[in-house]
Amino acid sequence: MKILICLLSAIVAVSALKLRSEEHIQRREHMLKNVGAFAEKFVEHYTNYTIYGIRSNQLDNMLQMMKLPTIVGRAELEEFPPDAAIMSCVACRSTLALLIQQFRSGSRTREQLKEDAFGLCMQLTTYGPEVCQGLIELNADIFFHIFEARPTLTANQVCSVVLQGECGDPDNVFQFTVNVSPGPPITQSKSGSAPRNPNELQILHLSDPHYDPAYLVGGYANCPEPTCCRTVRGIAANPADRAGRWGDYRNCDSPWEVVEDAIRSARRDHPNVDAVYITGDFVDHGVWETTHEGNIRIMDRFYNLVRQVFAGVAVYPVLGNHEAQPTNVFAPPHITQANLSVQWLYDYTATAWSSWLPAAAQATIRRGGYYTVLHRPGFRIIALNNNDCYIYNWWILYSRDELRLQLQWLHDTLLAAEAAGERVHLLHHIPSGGGSCMRWWSREFRRIIERFHRIIQGQFVGHSHRDEFNVFYATANTNFAINYAWNGGATTTYSNVNPNYIKYFVDVTDYQVQEKESWIYSITEANLNPATFPRWYRQYSFRQFFNIPDLSPASLDNFVTNNLARNRANLRHFYEFKHSSGDPFMNAVCDDNCLRDHLCAIVINEPGELRKCDQLRSLPLV
Repeated sequence: MKILICLLSAIVAVSALKLRSEEHIQRREHMLKNVGAFAEKFVEHYTNYTIYGIRSNQLDNMLQMMKLPTIVGRAELEEFPPDAAIMSCVACRSTLALLIQQFRSGSRTREQLKEDAFGLCMQLTTYGPEVCQGLIELNADIFFHIFEARPTLTANQVCSVVLQGECGDPDNVFQFTVNVSPGPPITQSKSGSAPRNPNELQILHLSDPHYDPAYLVGGYANCPEPTCCRTVRGIAANPADRAGRWGDYRNCDSPWEVVEDAIRSARRDHPNVDAVYITGDFVDHGVWETTHEGNIRIMDRFYNLVRQVFAGVAVYPVLGNHEAQPTNVFAPPHITQANLSVQWLYDYTATAWSSWLPAAAQATIRRGGYYTVLHRPGFRIIALNNNDCYIYNWWILYSRDELRLQLQWLHDTLLAAEAAGERVHLLHHIPSGGGSCMRWWSREFRRIIERFHRIIQGQFVGHSHRDEFNVFYATANTNFAINYAWNGGATTTYSNVNPNYIKYFVDVTDYQVQEKESWIYSITEANLNPATFPRWYRQYSFRQFFNIPDLSPASLDNFVTNNLARNRANLRHFYEFKHSSGDPFMNAVCDDNCLRDHLCAIVINEPGELRKCDQLRSLPLV
């Protein structure tokens, strides 16, 4: 009980902190010193329970303490409040230590281990039996394969990757490197911009539609499952709990009408568009019940709509983590068992995208879901499948070879583009900074961006459902801004945001973004008038609204450092735009610490690399 009390005291102390401050880090380290002993006790008491049927009071106390809040199943790690992050670490290390020990000792059969995992899911989460059962059935064989193939893998190592930074530093066993060719030293920020002119390319950026075939208008929007507003719960008895025709701010994905309206409205309002970037996540958040056939039906319907509406327009899609089945997991190519392999997705994707991409792209799509295309002479598109870096892609525990090989392909493709005098736009689903991508992947990706920052004229990402951007800095000197990534936000409302898409104006000399517009509609307004189609409107033009001379990395760094970091009103505008003016965010309190969190997210290029963030936090906000 002493260990339990010690852990509880650390958690209570941290739970009031909103920032990952130095104080929080020290208290988290204090917790980590004790969690190993806690896990040992948990294993002992739970094992006695499974063998003798004796459930001790201490086991009940431990399970109660590890109860995870709903946000753990609905948000990215970097969005967890401190207490949820720490509880996730305690639960991860304790339950995995138990299951790994039982698996390797042979004391429990695989079916019994699934039963144990089901019981733990029911006790530690807010999910019902259908969700817990579905998640375990979909993922258990993957873990069995990995634990069998990697007999030295420990619970501590697993949790250090899955909860990187929040559960101890990722173990060095997961490190890998990419061969990066030498380039000139970085001695200044990347600057310069062409004059605005009517010949600029117009590019639309659509992301994260998350079409849910089970969406029910009037469905229950306040459910404990990962996604709500679905037919399984029927019409909500309380009108306040009912989902609207045009989406819902709560944890609900998109009905087909919302998906179709977004695509058709984008085409109607921008008839002269030259290209469309689509950065993944077409499938809904029903992660406990996915099937190959179900995912394909969703993707087919979306792709067919885009082909029809944007006929004759260049379309460049990438895969999201939700396209895999099970969700998030992308097995290496040599894993060929039908219940584990992801080859079905690559083969389907190669065929589905063949009307948009040249035949030369087929080989790499079938190999790993990535490709490159020369959009026009001097301008190249490189599209990655960087879902293999996702911390919830369990196969990163098995092998880093695939991570390295795709990044090496990226490097080599950029090297060839450099030699040909080309400029490049880089598309991928998951932002490389923050906490979603494995730390070592982010580090190696950043090395490649640094090497080729002169020819990479923009990165375009999705996943976060936020209309945001990330400025990349030189590793050796964070005063030098060298690149940036624009996030497309989401046409879904999951969660608390209005649907949006982005339009870029791109110069035809260096292919740098000259202006960025965000287009949205208000869920509140649309659902007050459900019989009419939503009113899409331009929420803001980035350069015009913030009065920025250009959108080069140097100019964006100056804007972040000397404007957002010091001007509370503009930082609050950025916060509003980031969340597409979603009413729940607009009505919530975001104090200066909260605003600085959103400021820091702009400048983090690797998980745990906070030099630029710390610099910005030290500036006075007035």
